[in-house]
Amino acid sequence: MKYLIIACAFLIGTVGGVSNAQERETNEAGITTLDPAGVARPNRYAQGKLVPPNAEYLITAGQVGADAAGNYGAAIEEQADLAFKNLYAVVKAAGMGPENVLKVTMFYLEREHIGIIIAARDKYFGEGFRPASTALVVKSLAGPQILVEVEAIAAKPR
Repeated sequence: MKYLIIACAFLIGTVGGVSNAQERETNEAGITTLDPAGVARPNRYAQGKLVPPNAEYLITAGQVGADAAGNYGAAIEEQADLAFKNLYAVVKAAGMGPENVLKVTMFYLEREHIGIIIAARDKYFGEGFRPASTALVVKSLAGPQILVEVEAIAAKPR
C-alpha cells in the first residue's frame, strides 16, 4: 500500500461551519490533507490524511487531565488543558509537531464541553490545526475523576 489513509468520523457542524470546496494540500512533513469534492469540508478538522511511504508512526495512549504528579484538574477547563498539554508533550517527545498529527480522538462526558475542549486543543496545537478527528461523548471514562481523554496518531518521514 503506497499510502495509509486516516479517515474521520465527526458530527459536521458541531465545531464550526463547512464548505464544499475540494482541498488536497501537502504540508512540510509530507502529509497530505484530503477534503474530497462532494463531502462537506469542515473548518476544524480534515476528512482524511495521506501519509508518505516508509513514514515513522506515533500512536499515543489516551492522555487525561492530570499533571505529572497524577493530580487531576478540578473542572473541565483545567482537565482539557492538562490533557492537551500532555498529548502535545508526547508528540514533541517523538520529535514531531502539530504538522505530523494525523488524527485526534477526544472522549468526554458532556456534549456542551466541546468548545472548552477545542479551545485547549487550539492552545497547544494551533487554531489552524486540522487533523482527522473523532469526538465521542461517553457515559464514563476509566476513573470517576476523569472528565476528558484525548489520543492521537502522528507520522513523519524517515
